[in-house]
Amino acid sequence: MLQKLKSASLKKVLPGVIIMFLISAGLLIYFGPDFITWAKGPVPFEELTIDEIEDQYVTMTFELTWGTYATQVTTTTRNGAKVSERDSMQYHAVLVGGLDRYLYSDEDLYWEFIGLALPAKYFDTARIIDRNSDDFFETYDLRTLDTTLQVTGQICPMEDDMLRYYRSFFREADYTDEEFAAYCAPYYIKVDGLKRASVGVVLTMMVTAALLFVIALFMLIKALTGGYQRKLVKALKAQGEMELERADSDYETASEPTKGLRIGRNYLFDCTSAKTAVYPLRQVAWAYIHQVDHKKYGRTVGTTYSIMMYTEDKKQHSLAVPDKSSCDKVIDELGRKCPAGIFGYSDQLKQLFNKNYDEFTRLRRQKEAEQNQTQGFTDTYADPNQNQSPYV
Repeated sequence: MLQKLKSASLKKVLPGVIIMFLISAGLLIYFGPDFITWAKGPVPFEELTIDEIEDQYVTMTFELTWGTYATQVTTTTRNGAKVSERDSMQYHAVLVGGLDRYLYSDEDLYWEFIGLALPAKYFDTARIIDRNSDDFFETYDLRTLDTTLQVTGQICPMEDDMLRYYRSFFREADYTDEEFAAYCAPYYIKVDGLKRASVGVVLTMMVTAALLFVIALFMLIKALTGGYQRKLVKALKAQGEMELERADSDYETASEPTKGLRIGRNYLFDCTSAKTAVYPLRQVAWAYIHQVDHKKYGRTVGTTYSIMMYTEDKKQHSLAVPDKSSCDKVIDELGRKCPAGIFGYSDQLKQLFNKNYDEFTRLRRQKEAEQNQTQGFTDTYADPNQNQSPYV
């Protein structure tokens, strides 16, 4: 029995395990390089030359802008109509290596540029830096650059549209195509971002991948080692050393009125999920068919069924059943093998069960005695949509 249950659990968890492993692997493959880049940490942008900047993850001091060559606008619409729009990203042209490289070099260097993509949360500071930059280019007084912003991000290649704006910006500054190709790197620093996404998204995806991998591995190991049957074994052994063997024999000879539910002479085995549950039939107090109609626009678009079962300790258990016909078969089988069980639903039965359980128990014992006297089983199933007397 246990080996069969273990194999059944493995079959049920395996599709989910495979899907989680695949998703985890996909996230690791796609976001892994960015995570490794982030984990290595940024290098100082001021130490890089124009030939060294590609794909670097850098930290830089933003204190001077040559100007804004593009602005990204985010538009909010509702029912096809524009509700609002806002600037969400600014693209600045900044000096490769920072200003100090050009001011304090022994060589007469040409100014080289790269883009800087700045998110909206930095716009207030960027506005001050932009004003200070205008003052600096008029006076060349370093004291005007009294506001700085420390930013971190990966250097990424510009896409075609962005590169077109970038080239147009420098053409308006009288750069020739040759000068643009020589001194304007077709890259930009993606502030707070990595190549594929923001740092926050990359870290979230890595945590998600790790969690999915751990969960999938846990489920796989649990299924292979019989962990989904551990409570079943513990409960049976608590009733006596021989009870596990008795349940094993009962399982092998049990009927299966619907897939996943096996009913023997002494036990009901619920194998509809990976976790196996077992219920002694002598403890089944009440069971009935539970029907849920799913409606859309006032029309029923689907119906789900289950068996609501209560044991002597008044605990509720829901048994998954695919359709009404299978529910009938389960109730019929329980009715034949549980002479002390009440089967069928009525408001009177519900009130009796909830408000006067002693009387409900007396009713069960009376029913069991009557069936024992006739040496048979009476099917007391009632349609869930009909009321009946509590005295079945």
